[in-house]
Amino acid sequence: MYELFVLGELSINAKHGYDIQYMLKNTVGPIQQISNGTLYPLISKLVENGYINQRDEPQEGGRQRKMYELTEAGRQRFDELMAAPLEYSTDIELQLHFKMTFFGYVSKEIRLATMEQYLEYLQFNLKYILELESQVASKPEIPETKRAEVLRMFGHRRSATESEVQWTSNEIKHINET
Repeated sequence: MYELFVLGELSINAKHGYDIQYMLKNTVGPIQQISNGTLYPLISKLVENGYINQRDEPQEGGRQRKMYELTEAGRQRFDELMAAPLEYSTDIELQLHFKMTFFGYVSKEIRLATMEQYLEYLQFNLKYILELESQVASKPEIPETKRAEVLRMFGHRRSATESEVQWTSNEIKHINET
């Protein structure tokens, strides 16, 4: 997942590792962060696989800074990752955000396929929530106090998912109109 982000950032222009990490932190938000112990081994692996080149850039004081740039193989890998289906996991929203960050660098068809797949995922979840909500509401063996709170929780999940379905549907319409 982070591979897509690194390759995407380098598809725009060459960057230093700390620039990549800064952009990544801004994309994932204040809670979920990526450590240097995750990012730099990933960058090393991408260099080893020939997806990015590393070059040293002189700095004031004689110290060298590592600069990374995308190779043609890296461009092809980025395109593959952007075209790949979203993985149904707890990270699907982050996968979507990473892909959306680079929608300007892929075809309309890829953007549309990604958003339609996310919509299917949301609709699947909404159906699941509605089914569970109905089951909980109809079970007299669940104590009333617990049932009320569980239904409130499902109501929250339903409301949030319905909002996501609406937003995603609007995005699909927007992509189709452009």
